[in-house]
Amino acid sequence: MAVLAFLSLTAFALLSVWARFDSPAPWEPAVMDAVALSGGPLDPIVVGINLLGNLLIWIPLVAVVAIATGRVRGAAVGLVVALTLASDTVAFGVKLLVERERPEGAAVNQFFGFDSFAFPSGHVVRAVALVGVLWFIFAPPRWRLPIAIGASVITGAVMGYARVALGVHWPTDALGGFLLGFGWLAMSALLLLRERTPDRAG
Repeated sequence: MAVLAFLSLTAFALLSVWARFDSPAPWEPAVMDAVALSGGPLDPIVVGINLLGNLLIWIPLVAVVAIATGRVRGAAVGLVVALTLASDTVAFGVKLLVERERPEGAAVNQFFGFDSFAFPSGHVVRAVALVGVLWFIFAPPRWRLPIAIGASVITGAVMGYARVALGVHWPTDALGGFLLGFGWLAMSALLLLRERTPDRAG
């Protein structure tokens, strides 16, 4: 897990530097146009995923999940779940350093006003961190790592697609969010492996 954390966070740091000085990539507007909401049947699902990731919904959701996990697996494990919210604080700090503008458009003006910093996507960061940690906790010990990795990849792809389709993030914002969220998962897993949970005894 230490190697995964190092690789993920190193890639995130390099992408952050690129996003600060040389972005977006020429191909990103075309990708955004290709996946943009178009009035199709999937649009309400995409909007719902975006709403789920909003902090006003996400914070109480994580609180409930952390308390429930703590009751089942112990307070320390529940605290690790709750700390996935801190990944968003890290993401916000990086946004202030990178100062990457969001894509122009009515959605950006409506939802963010003058707060247009984009990199990384906080929605993706916290979703990947939470889902990955939960699967690492509750998956069978033998399969916890591959399942947690797979779940984090799927979560990052779904939330990242939703953010790009809504027009509020560049694709590389979503990639950066995944890398930071995955790095958070890896570091959380290191903490969890030090805890003597019922799974570990098996």
